[in-house]
Amino acid sequence: MPHIVVDSLKDVKYPVKIEGVEFLFKAENLIGVKTERAKFLLKVLQKENGTLVKYDKITRPIVSEIKKAYKAFVKLHEAEILFENIEGIKEKIPDKNFLDITSDLSGIDIVEVGFGSGRHLIHLAKKYPEKTILGIEIHKPSIEQVLKRCIHEKIDNIRIINHDARIILSKINSNQLHSIYVHFPVPWDKKPHRRVINEDFINESKRVLQKDGFLHLRTDSDNYFEYSFNEFMKFKEMDLKVKKNIPYEVSSKYEDRWRRQQKDIYDIYMINHEISEEINDDFDFSFDCRLENLDFKPKIYDKFVIHIEKVFKIDDNNELIRATIGNFNRPEHIYILNKDKPEYFKLPAHIKENYLAHKELKRLFNGCTGRS
Repeated sequence: MPHIVVDSLKDVKYPVKIEGVEFLFKAENLIGVKTERAKFLLKVLQKENGTLVKYDKITRPIVSEIKKAYKAFVKLHEAEILFENIEGIKEKIPDKNFLDITSDLSGIDIVEVGFGSGRHLIHLAKKYPEKTILGIEIHKPSIEQVLKRCIHEKIDNIRIINHDARIILSKINSNQLHSIYVHFPVPWDKKPHRRVINEDFINESKRVLQKDGFLHLRTDSDNYFEYSFNEFMKFKEMDLKVKKNIPYEVSSKYEDRWRRQQKDIYDIYMINHEISEEINDDFDFSFDCRLENLDFKPKIYDKFVIHIEKVFKIDDNNELIRATIGNFNRPEHIYILNKDKPEYFKLPAHIKENYLAHKELKRLFNGCTGRS
């Protein structure tokens, strides 16, 4: 993780702006940061050899904005850098091809979940030059490698997003996609709840796929194949095509290795025959009044979960709440600035489960009760 260690810090009054970076507030060891292109949190931790400054992973900044924030932070505190591992890190993600959770996905035609080295993603882009391909991946080195290939090979129809595929799929319009590919997902044999394929994911896939569109799962795991097949068969109506050890039009480097080891390769194609209703994503994530009487016990409902995890004090009247909300199988970690009229530090994804959790959050901890 890119970070710096500095010798000492000054007392700073927030908010303050320096070199185009706004330091919005200090909530114990967390500092709110806003740049022209990002909004995120820094963590400040006192160590024996100095003060460690690193970014908060929940708020997902990109490298260029981290660098700006670190440099501004050092200047603000007139500090000396004792250690850093970020100066040599180059921002390799072109704006044009790299999307985020707020991006418009209405032009996407094909989705690949977990593209790894990108061999299949590049193949799709060349096979369907008239379509826009979205690759979803959480491994940043893989993202950077594919984006470099896009530049080198002049591929213009690939978009990349670094996020949870289950959340991204929920943001796509109904009946929009030509196809969805999930090739060689992590089996998660010891943590099956983390598997991409489940009833919710299949439901969302059926919703976003066009009539006669398909979801293609390809795996070398016997357990994952059996588990996934059973998940598909839970549906009352399901059109599946199953293949075993049939050569595919492109092979990943891992698949090449598995074939040399004579491992079995399974394919499941789910063909969609339904036309789904459009989703309503006009969700209001505003708050009416301060959240009070917070309860740190997780609350699990039929379609969502709420867990207030920790509260960081800003001053006598304001605090920062860290919480988890949304679908139990794909919860979202968020921060809330709790003040007279609270607001999310960064808005949750505009999906139904997050909105239901938001409404229940307001009901549970309604600080307006009893006020005139």
